Amino acid sequence: MSDPSGNQERHGNPSFQLNQVARLISRYFDKQLAPIGINVANLAVLGALRDSERLSQKELAEIGRIGQPAMAQMLERMVKDGLLVREQDSVDRRKVMFALSKRAVGLMPQIALVLKEGNAEVFSPLSQKELCGLIKLLQRLEQHLTSLS
Repeated sequence: MSDPSGNQERHGNPSFQLNQVARLISRYFDKQLAPIGINVANLAVLGALRDSERLSQKELAEIGRIGQPAMAQMLERMVKDGLLVREQDSVDRRKVMFALSKRAVGLMPQIALVLKEGNAEVFSPLSQKELCGLIKLLQRLEQHLTSLS
């Protein structure tokens, strides 16, 4: 007998399951990060600027793998929230560069702690061996999907 709700088909679909898990993880971390005034969407920008100091909107869009319009909105919001500072490029005055604000730099240890504790909680049902295997599988899928684009 077939399932009229389509639940069996969705739950047997690995893309559906990955999407569901990714959404749940994002929701979990959004709740954990909210008290310090950031969200999951900000993490790629904060991490990239922590590692590179100053980047353009185009560079951040490539790193975050999102479109320029969405990145422009996010960067504007992060500037308004006091997480980023906008500067003119000293070489090309037409170019705008973004850097972490002093506030964001000060939040980095707290963000790292939230992510460490959150990852421990989220992945606690898995053994260390299972977690390593999951990471390897996800990395392999990411490489494959990157090659398709």
